[in-house]
Amino acid sequence: MRQFFEQFGDILKLRISRSKKTANSKGYAFILYENEEVAKIVANTMNDYILCGRLLKCQYIPMSRVHKDTFKGASRPFKKIDWQGRAKTERNKVKTSEEQQKSVKRLLKKEKDRRRKIAALGIDYEFPGYAAVAPKPSKKTEFPDDEEMEVA
Repeated sequence: MRQFFEQFGDILKLRISRSKKTANSKGYAFILYENEEVAKIVANTMNDYILCGRLLKCQYIPMSRVHKDTFKGASRPFKKIDWQGRAKTERNKVKTSEEQQKSVKRLLKKEKDRRRKIAALGIDYEFPGYAAVAPKPSKKTEFPDDEEMEVA
């Protein structure tokens, strides 16, 4: 884009808006030319121009109306964030015992509700479900082998 628009004059800043999710262009950009007259000519000439199969809509905006943060980060290259990789890491991380117990409790509750709904419909259906394979909490208390208990 810079190469195409530099044919009209020197560009001070160029900011292409990009999606954080896909890193593709959102379809609009801001260009700051060194000369104000060049910017007006470009806006008039390039308005309704088709570039790479897309219709350009160009407008001249005086510097008094431009927001101070419009060109913030314009010189910084865009860094794509691997959202899928982050989600994969979060999803595949090892759960703590508390998280596992919470998950099992939620699954058992859903299964109980499902069984109740099936019974309410008058359907006699038994299935092993998650309750059959769910890890049951130990009723025994384990003591470390290396500690010896003193009897008073």
